[in-house]
Amino acid sequence: MYKYRRVIIGVIAAILALALVMSIVIPAFGESSKEIQEKIEGLKKQEAAIEQKQQELDKEISGNQSELLDLVEKKGQIDQKIALIQDSIENKTQQIQEYNLLIAEKQNELDDALAERDRLSEQYKARIRSMEENGKITYWSILFKASSFSDMLSRVDMINEIALADARMIDKIEAAAEAIETARQELALEKVALEETKEQLAQDEAALEQERAEADEVFAELWADKEALEAAAQKYEDAQNYLLAQIATQEKNYKAAVAAEEEARRKAAEEKARKEREQREREAAAREQASTGGGSSGGSSSGGGSSSGGGSSSSGARVSGYGFIWPSDCHTITCYYGPRVHPITHVYSNHSGIDIGAYYGTPIYACASGTVTTATYGTAYGNHVVINHGNGFSTLYGHMCRYIVSPGTYVTRGQVIGYVGSTGWSTAPHLHLTIYYNGSLVNPLSYLP
Repeated sequence: MYKYRRVIIGVIAAILALALVMSIVIPAFGESSKEIQEKIEGLKKQEAAIEQKQQELDKEISGNQSELLDLVEKKGQIDQKIALIQDSIENKTQQIQEYNLLIAEKQNELDDALAERDRLSEQYKARIRSMEENGKITYWSILFKASSFSDMLSRVDMINEIALADARMIDKIEAAAEAIETARQELALEKVALEETKEQLAQDEAALEQERAEADEVFAELWADKEALEAAAQKYEDAQNYLLAQIATQEKNYKAAVAAEEEARRKAAEEKARKEREQREREAAAREQASTGGGSSGGSSSGGGSSSGGGSSSSGARVSGYGFIWPSDCHTITCYYGPRVHPITHVYSNHSGIDIGAYYGTPIYACASGTVTTATYGTAYGNHVVINHGNGFSTLYGHMCRYIVSPGTYVTRGQVIGYVGSTGWSTAPHLHLTIYYNGSLVNPLSYLP
């Protein structure tokens, strides 16, 4: 399972590297603004493709981290179980040792009881045998020496009492020996049960050790995957940053091309006006020569004065020293420009703009007048718009629910260009705003009012 995922990670990394190579744009001199705009659109599409692969990579990273956490927890549980089993085995070993001591003690007691029984039995038999062999003191002699019938009965009772006392002593010793033997056997059975339990615990410990070894192997695989995923994520970051730089460069090229084209149109218009004026002067001179009355009507008036109506917002919004207004009626910043902890990899990465919290459908205004160079959908920013303001600045507006402008159109400061949404990499409605200056990312708060 894991080796296949390693292959998938490698493929993703290769795709990102290929995308990075494909994104290299060799500047061509003399390109028109339309050609540059098409190139920017191509870069945006490449960026969207990389972002799509990054989404897949993010899922892999998230899954990898989840598996790592689960496995770490599982390994911790296994280690705790092994520790408890080892404590149990140690406890059972100590109990078995104590049972060995008890069994040995009971065996000694049993041996002593049996020895005492045998001693009394031999003593009893010896007395009877001595009495019978010597013939001096026998039960019969004791009886025949009775002086009366009552004395004989007393002597019989005495003889019976002696015999019963001997028998009781032997029975008592036998009972004690039997009880000791029963206790010894019970202790032996308990010892066997403890040894079986100890053996089962040892088997459980061996099984857990095997499970822990397998978990260690899987953990090593997952850790290697983590390193591969982070390497792929770094390639993504490199590719994305390179594309951003290329887009910013093309924005500068676009601005320069527009300025050059505007200058060319201005010069062409001046040249055309000059030729038309010279033509009118020649025609006037010809008419004057052809006239016989000699009166010259002179008049020449030039109408001149052209005015350009550069539009500005009449919304009354505050304007910064750089000519920017705030792009929304909402002013709550939910994420600032600069380093932040990446929500997937949990490492620091650069947030390229600011996030402004706003309700779904809130209007988004152009921060300044300019030409729309991009109005499209991308995986990261969702529906987004890029405006070139012609003075080194460009702005990007991301995560719109929809945009209402198209590439090539000119918008004025304060004009509504779209509405707040949550498209792309977004968990809640908000506006992402990025500002570029001469192709470089800058902190929007340094240029907004």
